Amino acid sequence: MKNLIPLILIFALAISCKQRQISENNQSKEYSVIKDSLTSDLDKIKDKKNIVGFSASIVNENGILYNQGFGYSNLETQTKYTKNTIQNIASISKTLIGISLFKAQEMGKLDLDDPINEYLPFKVINPNHPNIPITIRHLSTHTSTIMDADNFWENTYILKKSDHPKNVSVFGYMKPPDSKIPLADFLKSLLTEKGQLYVSENFSKLKPGEKFSYSNLGATLCALVIESATETSYDKFTQENILNSLKMDNSGWSIKTVDSTNISKLYGNYESVLADYSLLSYPDGGLLTSSSDLSKLLTEFIKGYNGNGTLLSKENYKRLFEKQLAEQQIPVGTDDNFGIFLDFSKGFMGDDFKTIGHSGGDPGVVAGMFFSPETGLGRILILNTDSDFDDRIIPQFKEIWSNLNTYGSKFN
Repeated sequence: MKNLIPLILIFALAISCKQRQISENNQSKEYSVIKDSLTSDLDKIKDKKNIVGFSASIVNENGILYNQGFGYSNLETQTKYTKNTIQNIASISKTLIGISLFKAQEMGKLDLDDPINEYLPFKVINPNHPNIPITIRHLSTHTSTIMDADNFWENTYILKKSDHPKNVSVFGYMKPPDSKIPLADFLKSLLTEKGQLYVSENFSKLKPGEKFSYSNLGATLCALVIESATETSYDKFTQENILNSLKMDNSGWSIKTVDSTNISKLYGNYESVLADYSLLSYPDGGLLTSSSDLSKLLTEFIKGYNGNGTLLSKENYKRLFEKQLAEQQIPVGTDDNFGIFLDFSKGFMGDDFKTIGHSGGDPGVVAGMFFSPETGLGRILILNTDSDFDDRIIPQFKEIWSNLNTYGSKFN
């Protein structure tokens, strides 16, 4: 009888292993069916030929559940848009400013409630309230009273080339390549009274901290505060402390830092390619990345929310995800709140549940990166086609976004 016991144990173990293998095979088959079904649904949207190219990703704390490209990154050459195709992601870039602030704080370089003039190489004062200092927190929560006036929009987009073929669209507000100047010089020109681009409309009449008003200019100034406090250029600081740490090897702030052969063209609509451009205010919207790389950042956000992040301490991740706005600071007509360069949304692109993340829009770009704190499921969608010239783009974005949620719950 004693001799039978080891045999029984071996037999039981073999059965257990076989059952586990069968279960894993079934799960793998089920995953493939769900993945293929989602891809088929997104192919149908791609085939409508309104969006030239896009990539879609679903993630959770453990990593990527789905990641796929559709359409073309270059319609003329018929180059496919893949999960590794690179393009700028507009205002989703601002989420890196938030992480950088807390990283700099952990390094003892700044505190969020410090006045910005303790760090800047020039003074920034709201002329309507000269005795009320603007703080770093004001910048990071869009309550600084710094506004995006026309002179900001008319000077931040810089063309990569001077001459363009007739089939390439060049918007009138895009400046020639020789207009490119350093970040600090651009901001000084806009925000100091003797600056060439200074106008009173750069500041609202509200008091700093009084009301939320979204500001790309304020976000860019926050990046300069980080740059001044750490004595490191913002692009280098984020490269060293975020992109490298997350192994986002196909991401960067300029063509020189990424694989230029894998960069997507941007389109006004399906028939109109846009001229290549960059941003003087690059921290507010100029990150070049792919859905594969951006998925690593969103996974890190979900980990951080759950107390398992690697870029910041648990305490600072808690601070990053704290709602910052009191009821009286939130604009009338919205239930959204805001964290440190993070949007707490209740209805992004038709969602009927709470999400945390950021959206983005620039010439030829529509993008979203959000996760549900309840389910731990995150979604990314990046389009290389503008929404201003074709009213079918946003409805199709919503359709893709909804599909990612529906199938994401099945993956999850």
